[in-house]
Amino acid sequence: MASLAAVAIFSTIAYFFSKPLVDFLLLPLRLLGSDYTLYFHSPYEAFLIRLKASVAAGVVGAVPFFLVETWLFVSPGLHQEERRIALVLSLVSLLFFVLGAVFALWVLAPLALKFFLGFQTDAIRPLLGAGSYFSFLLGMVLASGILFDLPIVLLGLIRLGILETQTLRRYRKIVIVSLLILAALLTPSGDPASQLLLALPLLLLYEACVGAGRWIEPKRKSE
Repeated sequence: MASLAAVAIFSTIAYFFSKPLVDFLLLPLRLLGSDYTLYFHSPYEAFLIRLKASVAAGVVGAVPFFLVETWLFVSPGLHQEERRIALVLSLVSLLFFVLGAVFALWVLAPLALKFFLGFQTDAIRPLLGAGSYFSFLLGMVLASGILFDLPIVLLGLIRLGILETQTLRRYRKIVIVSLLILAALLTPSGDPASQLLLALPLLLLYEACVGAGRWIEPKRKSE
């Protein structure tokens, strides 16, 4: 309940700043170097866009409350070392979620937009709908943020002794295919370029996770 109240409070606050927030979310279009204009096709669509952006900002602002509630729920059943690990992983997962969102906003979305808008001709010009654009962008940002957290979950499982790096190496091919499929499912645009742009950093993070696991396992066993 506290988390839902936090989302409501932060969303309400964000709504008073919804105009600059919406302007900020136009960054991927501005990065294309062209002056594209968004249009809304119903009397209330512009209001819904501001509302959607405010709720998205409210969810992001309430993430620390989610982490605190989760921590209060699981900490009584953990040992002292496990509590320390869970706390560190919570903070790192928040950081990686932000990194994933920034990656989508600055890299993935502009490249996906460039790919799609590149199909225009002199006779076929884009008339970008505001609602479609913001649904596309917010979905991509959310998907990227979640996927960037997956390696942190793997490291946490390795550190707690639930997962072995040998298992990650054994199923590397399956994991690679799974990440590609997951990127395809979570990429709203559906084009292969966007999917590969999302999957590539995840594959690199996975390999980094395997490398870090080789350092974490001996330390865990010695403890």
